[in-house]
Parts: sequence; C-alpha cells; structure tokens
Amino acid sequence: MSTNSRRRGSDGPIPRRELLAAAGALGLVSLSGCVDDIQGRVEDEAAGRLVSMTAASPSFFYAGGSHRTGERQHAETSYTQESIPIVASGELEGVSRTVELEGIHTDSTAKAQDYNSVRSNKRRSEVDFGDDGDDLDEDTLDRLYEYLDDEPTVSQRFVVVVPDASVTGHEQSLADAITPEILLEQLAAEPSRLDGEGSVYAWGRAKAGTETGNLYCWGDNHSRAADSGGDNEIRCRTTHLAIDTDGSSRGIAVERMGEGVAVCTVPGDEGEPSWRFVPDDLDDDDGDGVPTRLESWGEETSVGETTMSSCLVGAVTVQPPGCPCPMPALFHARRFRHDDQLLYVGGWIIDDAPLYEHSVTMLVADGPNDIVDVEHGDDFAAMRRAAESGFTRDRGRFGSVCYDGEFNRESLAYLPPAFHEGDGPQRLASISKRSARTGRNPQTGKEIQGTDDDEYHHYGDRLRFPLADGDGEGEAMRGLVGALDCPIVRVDPGESCHNGCCCPSRDCECNWLPAMNGQSPR
Repeated sequence: MSTNSRRRGSDGPIPRRELLAAAGALGLVSLSGCVDDIQGRVEDEAAGRLVSMTAASPSFFYAGGSHRTGERQHAETSYTQESIPIVASGELEGVSRTVELEGIHTDSTAKAQDYNSVRSNKRRSEVDFGDDGDDLDEDTLDRLYEYLDDEPTVSQRFVVVVPDASVTGHEQSLADAITPEILLEQLAAEPSRLDGEGSVYAWGRAKAGTETGNLYCWGDNHSRAADSGGDNEIRCRTTHLAIDTDGSSRGIAVERMGEGVAVCTVPGDEGEPSWRFVPDDLDDDDGDGVPTRLESWGEETSVGETTMSSCLVGAVTVQPPGCPCPMPALFHARRFRHDDQLLYVGGWIIDDAPLYEHSVTMLVADGPNDIVDVEHGDDFAAMRRAAESGFTRDRGRFGSVCYDGEFNRESLAYLPPAFHEGDGPQRLASISKRSARTGRNPQTGKEIQGTDDDEYHHYGDRLRFPLADGDGEGEAMRGLVGALDCPIVRVDPGESCHNGCCCPSRDCECNWLPAMNGQSPR
C-alpha cells in the first residue's frame, strides 16, 4: 500500500437508496455479495468530494549520514515517529460526515556528553535569561549545571506532515487551523482522545496501543520489556515539547550578509523582540526581520513548486525530561506547502550565552530548506546518496548535526559561505559578542556582574573571535551552531518496504531514519 492510501469514515451507514444509485453508476448488475464493497466505494467517493486531500508522506530532517562523526559535533541519537489522528467534519448533500486524515509526526533529540567540561559557568548573578533573576536561586542553578554536566538533551527537532486539506462548504482550511500557537500546544500535549468537538478539524496525540496510536522509534528512545511470553519487546517512549514561549527575557538579533543569515539571542536591555520572522530573502532597506506573535505564519514566498513561510525564531525556555528547571533555548519553526501537503518543521537548541562565559548559540542559514524525495530500499547507502544528490548547498551534508567549538577555520564548514570572507567574520564576531555580553539590571541600569570585582572581566576586553581577531590573548569565543536550513527528506515507501506498508499507522517496521543517520536498524 502506498503513502497515498486513504482511510475514511462517516457518521453512519450509507442509505440503501444511495447504494443502489451507486450500483447503477458503477454498472453493477446485482448487489448480492457486494454491499460491503459498494458501501466502501460510496464512502470513498463521498469523502473525496467532502475533503480535498487526505494523505501525508513520512518526512524528517536529514540526520547527517556519514558526516556526523566529528569530535566537535552533537548528533541526534533518539527518534520517534507516530501517527497523528485528524478528523475533518462537514456536510455533504444534507448528510453530516467525518473523514479521517493521515498525519505523521517525527521527533528527534540530541544529547551531549559532559557539556560543562569545555565551558565556564556563569555566576548566578550573571545568569540573565529570566524576567526576575531571583526566581533562579543558587541551589536550582547548581542542579541545572549538574544536569548539563552529565548527559543533557541539548536540542530537539520535529517534522509534522498533514494533508493540505480543505472541507467543502467551509472557508477555513487545515492550514488556517494550525497556527504556530496551536502547533506548539499540540506537540506539548500528552496522548489523549481527539478533541475539538464542533470544530471542522479535530486532532490529538494518539495513545500507544490504540488503532491510531502506533509508535516507531530508533536509537536511544526505546526500552525493552519482557512480555508474558518472556520475549523482549521494544517499547517506544513518546516525546513532547516542553516549551515556555514567554519564559525568556532575552531578545532575538539577526545578522545578514548576502544570502547568509545568523541568529542569536541578546540581553533584554537591547530592546530586541523575543520573537521574529526571519525571511530567507530580505532587501537591505527592509530591516532584519519583523516582530511577530504566534497567531499566524506570516507572509509566504514560493520557490519552484514549494511555498514557505518565513522562519519563526523565538527566545524561550525548555525543560526536557530529567532537567531540574527550565533552561534558555532558541526555538525555530516554519511551514511549507509542498506536493499538496503541509510540512511544519522546527525545534529548539540550548542557548549557551545566558549560562556560560564567552559562549554563544547561533542558528544559521543561506536559503530555504531543501526538500528531497527518496524511495525506500534495502540499500541504505544508496538512499543517502539519493538524498544528498538533491541538496543545493555543501552545508546540507551535515544535516541536523550541530557544531560545538571555537569559531576557527574548522567552524567554516558549518557557516554560510557569505560569512567566510570580507566583512563576514567581523559581522559574526559582532553578533556573537552582543549575545555573550552580560545584560544590565532593569532597575539600576548597571551591567550585571559577579560579586568579586577583582576576578570579573568585561566581555568586550576578554573575548576573542578567532575568525576575525586571529590568535592572541583573551578567551576564544565558543559557538554552538545549528542549521535553520537543514534539508528535509520525504520517503515514498513503495512496495518494497517489509510488508508493503510503511505509514506509522500501518503494522510494519521501516528503517528510513537509520538510512539517513548511519545507525543500525532497531
């Protein structure tokens, strides 16, 4: 069964008169023994007239393939894919009907080993990401640094794919219904029954073990449990986004050069907005992004057959499992319309600047995300080559891998080419030093400092950005760099995938993600 298969339903049985009419239209002589078949055909025909599109294709961020083995990298190791039950409701020829739509959610997380070992913790009085510094006491901060000193989750990405559907007789499309705010609420929700009674579209997080609750996982995101027969069974752990969109007091700053863009957080006293749209293309006279709320995806642009929103970036706090308190992070998300489907892609990455001295987190891009289609097969290397052949930039081969190290020559492979030469390194140095600077007390206006003034050094005097400043005295700026323009891979399972069915809602296993990240099949 292909990814274009459809599963549809209605509120009740099809009337016999309607069945007879359908039989005549299909040229059937007798209904004997064919009622079930005819009813299914009529329901399919009615559903097709009620809802424009119902199918979704499995999609995910490219995971780096063979380019995820460097010492200064953080690569995703845990993946979960689950079906999203979506029901569209409407009325056709006076009859209320519901149509089940396919939705697929793929989530991935990256962990780090001894994250603190190469970083210098800020004093509590210098940590400046909350609205009120008093809400993060010394004990809580110590526990946060202990968490970061072990094996913390430092980034998380998601891809949600649903059909670009509309319901006959209703102006609101599914794209209109899924705002950034609704998407975040959905991804943060615990598995539950479908809600939204009385709405055109209802959706929820599926419960594992139910008809619509199939989960698949790869890497570290599963456990083995012995069933009653004594065999080991893989049990996947569902994942959730634990994000506070108002949790950080920091602002979003954008640096542009040519087609390249770099995004960092800066202290709140600079007055930058905490959320921005970051367009792929921006004329010099238009400014660096537009402050926004989470009520819409903003303006869209088109490249070929793909239409996309600007990238929405925000300063947030997150609290992944095991983390003792919220920690600062950079969030990003955007919407694509591609091949009659909607792709919502994004994630978060830990924000180093509020927590560590001479260290920043930077999201970069030099154009929109590549979307490449590959067919499922048994040759993983061939699948990777097929995906990489569709990338339009060299940086795409690193996929979702994050660079973690000094801004030196090695870092150039992860940075947009526009920042490699000329004024590029200096512009990166400028936004990085703005981000790493300790903010000012909102009551006194004075720069936040540690209690021991003799040991404290102003960041402007001690920071050195190697690409711009070269070798010399002072602390070298360290960066955690993630790609806003990470390629997206869509898989057409075809008929060769195990039992011939590969959507998460089907009873089979698939190994698309291991083919893209070099991991062994589960």
